[in-house]
Amino acid sequence: MPGVFDLINLLIAGSKGISIFALLTTGLFTVCNSYFMNYSSLVLNTPTGNNYDDCLVAGFLKRCFSKTRSAKTAPELVIHNHVSEVKEALNQFKVGAAPEISFEYLSALEKSLPGISFRYAVINRGNVPVLFAYFQLFTITSKNFKLEKNKTFIKGIFRFFLDFHKIRILQLGNSLRTETESYSYDTKAFTGVEALEAIAAVAEKIAADEKVAAVILKDIPGIAFSAGNLLDEMGYRKPWNDQVMEMAVDSNWKSLADYTAALSRKYKARANKALAARNLLKIIPLSLADLHKYEPEMNHLCKEVADKQEFIFSKLDGAYFTSLKHVYGEDFEVSGYFLDGKLVAFYSAFINAGAYEIYYIGIDYAANNDYQLYFNILFSGLERAILLRKSVLKLGRTSFDAKASLGAKPKSLDYLIKLAGIPDFVIKWFVCYFSSLEDGKWKQRSPLKNAEAKIAQG
Repeated sequence: MPGVFDLINLLIAGSKGISIFALLTTGLFTVCNSYFMNYSSLVLNTPTGNNYDDCLVAGFLKRCFSKTRSAKTAPELVIHNHVSEVKEALNQFKVGAAPEISFEYLSALEKSLPGISFRYAVINRGNVPVLFAYFQLFTITSKNFKLEKNKTFIKGIFRFFLDFHKIRILQLGNSLRTETESYSYDTKAFTGVEALEAIAAVAEKIAADEKVAAVILKDIPGIAFSAGNLLDEMGYRKPWNDQVMEMAVDSNWKSLADYTAALSRKYKARANKALAARNLLKIIPLSLADLHKYEPEMNHLCKEVADKQEFIFSKLDGAYFTSLKHVYGEDFEVSGYFLDGKLVAFYSAFINAGAYEIYYIGIDYAANNDYQLYFNILFSGLERAILLRKSVLKLGRTSFDAKASLGAKPKSLDYLIKLAGIPDFVIKWFVCYFSSLEDGKWKQRSPLKNAEAKIAQG
């Protein structure tokens, strides 16, 4: 068994070992020969302050795109660092545009995450944008894992590694939300697979510029796996299972009382106890003016929840919810829970075409046990889904056991990751770490009487 200094030396050596440039260029000839041969006229435009010529990957890209068909129709790739620089492109880009890739939403996101860098890629053809994608750039340290609070020997080793190496990660899309749009493209210029190949190539280029250790492609559609061979050759892999919780909402339910009537005896007793505690609280939908007023309290409640998480990318402040209300209007709502005039909890939610999606929450844990705040947030979300006639209640990650007790079930998320310059045993630890956050700590439950009957018949 290696000693502590052997492990430290191995970590340091591993962190300096394989060149990110060498790994990122692996498979790039495949990209050139498959996708880029169809778009060989793409050329690079260098924004002020960036020098793509210094990047090995850019050299490959330029070689691929050197045979221009026409100066007027040659596609042009530009990578920007701030959303203000792509406002005009986003305003022009109307093909399949979703709110999550609007200028207003990305502005709110950029302002709310000062510790995270953004990269915005635009491909233009004839001065018209035909593809847009955005990325987030993180630096991961022990603080993201709260390892500075953990005194065990092995986690001390990984704390040393993380703080020494400061792993940089590039991610397609939004780290704060799942299953949202992160790119859009003109279907006359690209097929779905071609668009993904272009985005993967842009990610390679940014990764080389920023010297990142991992690239994550998240929230990619099923069509992404049609390009599986190409992405596999580029070094992308599907990592540990990632899941969110969702609950099917029975179309026969007209109120929360219908839901509780459908529960088995044990779960009905639990629900009634929590709902009795809810009667002692005042639940108020928060207007835009209210969100401004209660920002300090929401900051505190968000921090309480974040402090209990095993891993966080970035902490939010109350202003983020105010910004989302500006962007989404009636399609984004925040409800506050008040006890004797004091805000003790809140939850935010998106209202989608077929789903009600509970988003970030805040809880005063000193009041949680007496007033069952977390469970009442779940019940309130389900009640809103029922009243709005939504077929699905989306509950996100974490607290799987409580959500399973409500009647939710896990849904797998597909995403791809490419790693470089990180020792294998460090990667294995990350896999085990993330898997252990939920795996084995919860079990699927069947609180509804009909569900239990089906299991018994099976």
